[in-house]
Amino acid sequence: MSLKDKLIKNFLIIGLLCVITFGLVCPDPGVQVNSIKFGTYGIPQIAVVVIFIVSGLCLESVSDCMQPKALALGVILVLGVTPLIAWPILHFGAGRVDPTLLQGMALFCVVPTTLSSGVTMVTQAKGNVSLAVLLTTVTNLLGVFTMPISVSKIFAASVHIPPMDMLFELIWLTLVPLVIGMSMRKTSAKLKQIAKDHKKALGLSQNTCILCVVWLMTSSAQDKIVHSAPKDLYACMFLAASVHLVYRVVGYVVATAAQLPGREWVTIVLMCSQKSLPVCVSVLSALPESVRVHAGVMIVPCIMAHAAQLIIDSILAVRWEQPDLVEPLKGPLLRAEPSHVAWGVRLISSQVSLGSA
Repeated sequence: MSLKDKLIKNFLIIGLLCVITFGLVCPDPGVQVNSIKFGTYGIPQIAVVVIFIVSGLCLESVSDCMQPKALALGVILVLGVTPLIAWPILHFGAGRVDPTLLQGMALFCVVPTTLSSGVTMVTQAKGNVSLAVLLTTVTNLLGVFTMPISVSKIFAASVHIPPMDMLFELIWLTLVPLVIGMSMRKTSAKLKQIAKDHKKALGLSQNTCILCVVWLMTSSAQDKIVHSAPKDLYACMFLAASVHLVYRVVGYVVATAAQLPGREWVTIVLMCSQKSLPVCVSVLSALPESVRVHAGVMIVPCIMAHAAQLIIDSILAVRWEQPDLVEPLKGPLLRAEPSHVAWGVRLISSQVSLGSA
């Protein structure tokens, strides 16, 4: 792999390190840019709109995917089960870790599954890519209606957030742009071809928008971040890795218990253990102004959790490409069930060894 390919592959992680460092060392430019308004919306909100228009434009057809059992299971896990871990994070961390950091970590837990990296991992693991795309679409659409309730509970101890107000904001910031992007792809063959031919460039444009929002949030909260206790940041790093491990184990147990075929099994295990950083950014941008001033601190654990899932899953995806891990997927799906346990044991063992390293 060339240096250019490596930079493109790790563009988001490298970019996050750069913009966070710049925002902490030199916050004034970010503060000035963040003060620019276009009507009621600022640069972060506009960047979020661009992210979801591009997401809709790049969503491929999922009409060939008809796996209702796996889809229903995935939606329940992503929107109903995995958000529950936000409660113990807030409850057991109270008094031990900065509450703003805990709120950011809890926020990461209640958002839908990732928009792009999860599908990439499923592709590498020879899973059902169409199911992954459909699960991403459905959970992100439904998440617009479930997140306002979850987020209002997260911040209930410090400020009242009317769920309907936040629902309205999320509809305009995420759902409407996503539908616009999907409609553009559906109605214009030329745009559809452009999206296919330049998917990597469009993905980089999305990541650039994320970096822009993170830079502005980090710059605005520079003083609070640099004065955060090191133990709190270490605690967030531990939580980020632990949450991903818990999600992975839950996905493995549920998918195995449901006796899903091999390709759907790996898709559910992967997709239901990942959360979306762009949606975290959109939720932070939709919060009331009194809460949004702390967005720069709350985004820190979200970035840590996103980095943890990318690093861990990228390592595991490489291992899945080995013959002994990919082979079960190549056989008839009806005979793949006995391989689930062995495959899952390898998966969990790899995860545990990463955590102890």
